[in-house]
Formats: sequence, structure tokens, C-alpha cells
Amino acid sequence: MVNTDFSNKKHGAISFVYIVPLTVIAILSICIHFMLDEVIEAQTDTGKLVNVSGQQRMLSQRVSMFTLEYLMYGSQDSKLLAINALNSLKNNHKYLLSEHYGAQVLGDESPLSKELLAMYFKEPINVDKKLSMFSDRVEEVLKLKTQTLNLDTVQESFFSLAKEPLLKAFNTVVMQYEKESVDRVKRLHTIQGIVIIVILLSILVEFLLVYKARNKKHI
Repeated sequence: MVNTDFSNKKHGAISFVYIVPLTVIAILSICIHFMLDEVIEAQTDTGKLVNVSGQQRMLSQRVSMFTLEYLMYGSQDSKLLAINALNSLKNNHKYLLSEHYGAQVLGDESPLSKELLAMYFKEPINVDKKLSMFSDRVEEVLKLKTQTLNLDTVQESFFSLAKEPLLKAFNTVVMQYEKESVDRVKRLHTIQGIVIIVILLSILVEFLLVYKARNKKHI
């Protein structure tokens, strides 16, 4: 009877030793699956942010170009194209800051990094302020008749803003989005690599335990 109990305990201990590493391997394998999903999602989301923020550079120049055509030739088509480009510029800006404003409404911390928050709302970059000034000036000019405008004055006001400060600000934001995207993916890959190493070590421990148990049976 004692021998039977001892045998059962020994068998239970061996089973436990097998089950634990296998459970760890299974859990870590599931973690890797979700990590891969997160890496793909992170690359997709940041890719869209980089793409949209990159469009801002093109749109600001497009607004300036069609506004200038309207001022020079009085073309209503150019005026309409300028308005459409400006609307796209402002809509993209709202999209890029939508999660930030959503967090503010809920009283939560902004999902934007400190660097991006400074770029959007603080000097010397302050994209939000520069874009607002640019939009107001364009809308103001497009409402006036071309005969009443002084092209030199207009050029000094918002064309200079679009050419250097605003465009430079957009470039800085795009580079920051790209940097944060690369950093985030690198962190996920590092975690993924650590998990894979733990899985391999668990498999090695499992192999050693099985090997040790089989040798004991033959003794």
C-alpha cells in the first residue's frame, strides 16, 4: 500500500513537472501571436498617421498655388480648388488630433507623446497656431474680389507663412511620427525576441526533464 502511494506521488510529481513547462510554452506562444497582431496594427496605424501628416505639406502648397492663380487670373475653378484643398488640410489636422481632443473630453491623458504635444501646441513650432493663421488668412483673401487685392501684400502675409514656417512645422511633425513609429515597432520586436528566448529555454528544460525521467526508469 505504501509502495502504491509512493508510486502515485512520484507519477504525479513527474506529470506536474511536464505540465508546467508545456503550459508556459502554450501561454507564451499565445502571447507571441497577439504581439504579432499588435506589431501589424502598430505599423498600420502609424503608417496612416505618417501618410496623413505627410499630406499636409502637399496640401499647404496646393492651397497656396491655387489661391495665387485665383488672385492673378480671377479663376473661379482655382478658387474652388483652393477651398477644397484647405478643407482637406483642416480635416487632416482634426483627424491627427482627434484622439487628443477625445482624451481631453474624457479627462484622460493625451495619447500623443510630449514631443508631439509640444510641436502641435507650443512655440517655436506650434503647428496648430500656424495652421489656424494660414487658414484664416486664405479664407479672408478668397472672400475678396481680386481687383481689390495687392499681390505683394498677400504674398508677404500667407504665402511666406506657407513657404517656410508652416511647411517646416509639417516636416518636423512628420519626422516625429516616423521616429515614434520605428521606436514602437523596435520595442515590440525586442519583447517578442525575449518571449521567443523564454519559449526555447522552456522547451530545453522540458527536454532535460524528460531525458532525466527516462534515465531514472532504466535504473
